[in-house]
Amino acid sequence: MAGTHAIGYAAKSNHRIIANDVQKYSYSFGKALIENQEISSVKDRVIDDFRDYESNYGKEGWFTETYSETYFSKKQCLEIEAIRETIDGLEGEILQAIYLTALANAMSLCQSSSGHFAQYMSSENPRVKKLQSMSVFNAFIERCLGIEIEISNFKNILFNLNIDDFFKVAELETEAPAGSFAYLDPPYSEAQYSRYYHLLETVFLNDRPKVSHKGLYRPDRFQSPFCSPKKVAQAFEDVASSAASKRWKLGISYSLSGLIQIDQLVAICKGSFDQVDIHSQKYAHSMQGRGVIGDTTEVLLICR
Repeated sequence: MAGTHAIGYAAKSNHRIIANDVQKYSYSFGKALIENQEISSVKDRVIDDFRDYESNYGKEGWFTETYSETYFSKKQCLEIEAIRETIDGLEGEILQAIYLTALANAMSLCQSSSGHFAQYMSSENPRVKKLQSMSVFNAFIERCLGIEIEISNFKNILFNLNIDDFFKVAELETEAPAGSFAYLDPPYSEAQYSRYYHLLETVFLNDRPKVSHKGLYRPDRFQSPFCSPKKVAQAFEDVASSAASKRWKLGISYSLSGLIQIDQLVAICKGSFDQVDIHSQKYAHSMQGRGVIGDTTEVLLICR
């Protein structure tokens, strides 16, 4: 559940990182930021790499037909399609991942929504005109020129699996021996996080799903058991027992406002580990574009 890979990236200078996320966009972020041991910057090559952009721009494809005047204007959709097609023509998975990461950043800056892709704003919203006048391509190039990726001396590895399959990977027996530290940052609420990032997933997969509902969602959006009140306890139990069986230490980041009470979560962890330490920190929490800042308390469980 590496998400944006912020934790792994912060630790990669001093530790070897093995990261996993079931979402394709997150996997690509990890390829660019964590596994990448080759390319620290693209500022000296981006103009040459995107010399074919102009010839690709203006081809109205599936993405433009589907998303025009929703999360993006028609012009922005054409820009996204041209950038994506140009990236697809480049060689090297790491290089493509870096450019896809920059594209995701540009899309996030220009989207006509409240801060995520769960639902786009009405065209009558006063913010939409300004957002849809922005150039995705210019934002993309600006991001590329500013990229500085830290290269470490460790052989970091990325996986693109659901958590159950990740624990079954044979490589972990040698690549993540006893004593390794596993960090789990699961979702806290009933809201399925894949709903917030479905558009990035579609752009990174570069496919043509049959979208539905007002948010134009993919039909195969990942559904996490950590977002289900009925399944969350068992999901934590499975992770704790799997990590303990590998003799890993386990850190779990969670919230006091999560679907499971902290006392119950501690009890679950104590079923697999000898020692569970609890650390807490208060934060000001942004309520996903609602214009509200609320207080929340995050908890970090360290299981040994």
